[in-house]
Amino acid sequence: MAMKRLLIFFFALFVSFGASLSVAQAEPLGFRRVRATFALGLDCFDVIEGDFGNAADIGMAVYAETTLQLMGYLGLNLRIGSARAFTNKDFLPFDNGVQFIYLTFAPRAYVAPFRKMNLYFYIQPEISLNVFMSNTLVKITGNNGMSGGVGGAIGAQYIIGIVSISAQVFSDYHWKLESVMIGGGITVGISSPL
Repeated sequence: MAMKRLLIFFFALFVSFGASLSVAQAEPLGFRRVRATFALGLDCFDVIEGDFGNAADIGMAVYAETTLQLMGYLGLNLRIGSARAFTNKDFLPFDNGVQFIYLTFAPRAYVAPFRKMNLYFYIQPEISLNVFMSNTLVKITGNNGMSGGVGGAIGAQYIIGIVSISAQVFSDYHWKLESVMIGGGITVGISSPL
């Protein structure tokens, strides 16, 4: 039920965001050019639902992402990262955390409300694959070390010359674990029109 509500919320947000694109007349020069961005980032997250959420504490992730902005308003985002969260359960001796690597793919919709400033706002629905590496919570996650998730993010990207600074908040539902992960973070990287 939580997944259905989350999907409906992000679908409605994505549709309303897309409807606002037709009235955005104040885009900066060069906004509609194809642009590539490579960035490194840091996220903090918390799992808030289910047995996994009850056993895991706040975690942190480091990641690399690349974004290809096509025709201004649309883009694609690919992210790979490593995350670790401490746990309050001791299912395995000599370990007190859960560590996983993840791969996330997301289409992205942009809007640029300012003509003289390269500040873009975006929304993205996303799908992710998590692979558990070190896992105290094996009794909850099971022996299969993979988990999938769907969700979305909203954020802002500011470009100064070739430097890109982004901030975003996200929410993902992981169906195998029946848990919701929420979080946010920042990225810093380089961006250039192609």
